[in-house]
Amino acid sequence: MTRQFIAALLSLSLGFSAMTPAPARADEDVVKIIAGLALLGILANAAKKDDRQVVTQNQHRPRQVKPNRPRHVKKVAPRRCLREQWTHRGKRDVYGARCMKNNARHALPRNCKRKVETRNGVSQFYTPNCLRKNGWKA
Repeated sequence: MTRQFIAALLSLSLGFSAMTPAPARADEDVVKIIAGLALLGILANAAKKDDRQVVTQNQHRPRQVKPNRPRHVKKVAPRRCLREQWTHRGKRDVYGARCMKNNARHALPRNCKRKVETRNGVSQFYTPNCLRKNGWKA
């Protein structure tokens, strides 16, 4: 914006300087007018080029991605760990503790681990409702 103002001011000053009340000579006046117009064209062209460069540089600047931006990763219980377990409440769908330990990508909530005594020993598992309450998709 200021470049255009300066160019306009310069062109007006050159235009008024040619209107001095001195004796007119046709050869010198024509040369001055042509030189002034050429100077105006050069200045206007330079101002346009500078403006275009600024606009194109701002439009094509690549977005900067923050390298350590935390990503929201969902905690999903592996489907292969789902099994049926007999409990004191009857037959229930649960996630096996050993399978979850080996296949889950996130730390498991300690308060969701349940133990049940069976004929084959102690069985450990995670209940789907407790996992959901702790942010897992089960």
